[in-house]
Amino acid sequence: MPKPPSPRGARGPGLVDHAISALNAWIGDHLAESGNELEQPMAFYRENRSVAPEDLEAPPTGKVCVLVHGLGYNESSWKDPERGEGEDYGRRLEQQCGHMPLYLRFNTGLRISTNGALLADLLQRFCTRRDAGVSELLLIGHSLGGLVIRSACHRAHELSQDWVTLVRDVVYLGSPHLGAPLERATNAAAHFFGRIDTTATHVLSEVLDSRSAGVRDLRFGNLVDLDWTDRDPDELLHNRRSPVPWLATARHHFVVGRALPAVAAAGDWMVGSDSAAGRASGAQPGPPAGSDVVVMPGLGHLDLARHPAVFEHLERWITSDG
Repeated sequence: MPKPPSPRGARGPGLVDHAISALNAWIGDHLAESGNELEQPMAFYRENRSVAPEDLEAPPTGKVCVLVHGLGYNESSWKDPERGEGEDYGRRLEQQCGHMPLYLRFNTGLRISTNGALLADLLQRFCTRRDAGVSELLLIGHSLGGLVIRSACHRAHELSQDWVTLVRDVVYLGSPHLGAPLERATNAAAHFFGRIDTTATHVLSEVLDSRSAGVRDLRFGNLVDLDWTDRDPDELLHNRRSPVPWLATARHHFVVGRALPAVAAAGDWMVGSDSAAGRASGAQPGPPAGSDVVVMPGLGHLDLARHPAVFEHLERWITSDG
């Protein structure tokens, strides 16, 4: 069981927090297994403080927005220093649409399916409390965070958890639904260096192989336990991902970054356009009919979590009755 989060000050994540988030991305699974205090446990954050689900109440509107950050980040990834503290998506949604924002902080080095299960249970604890007053959920995930949301929704649907029926909209910002090319390249490089019989290449191969299960899951966008149970996590470019349906009762929205407007293949530098748009590959289901896909020319991967032009689409989707 994950240990409870320690109290945090009201200033928000500082340099040490950012270093811990990055460390969790690379070896977070090892930190969790060893009970290391540097593990970043999953928790909701409000006003820069962790808060237990039992201490939360929805606003009078009943609407709640959960923002799930990407690999190696924390809730600060939603804030753009150039635009001020009040300009992140959560605060603007609260001011303009009545959604209370909950910022998730979690150990991104754990399996995506593990984090999905933790998020599903956290939302169940919050949303099903009699006096919580939640009537509608909006889920926003950046990068790996979008995959964690998909995994949580799938688990909740399989277990018939009540909270999943409250999800109206899910927004994926640069999420690698078909996997990320950098992790596939790392997988291939580790195999290549491991085959060269020198001390330097063996050390390099071992360093690459020390990356966390959460990073490895990005190779093909694994979402469920079946994708990795009793299987070699380092096998060379073998896609064993199970087909996972999209949550049928929600509306799905995809934001695709195009760092070089004239070169679609470049994507947002980290995630390809097809992957971010969730386009079907092999046995994988494509996005539900009627899903929104918008391409953002000139925006890189992190831009998608904090840019005013992206928020305009968020606001349009969320206020739409369609």
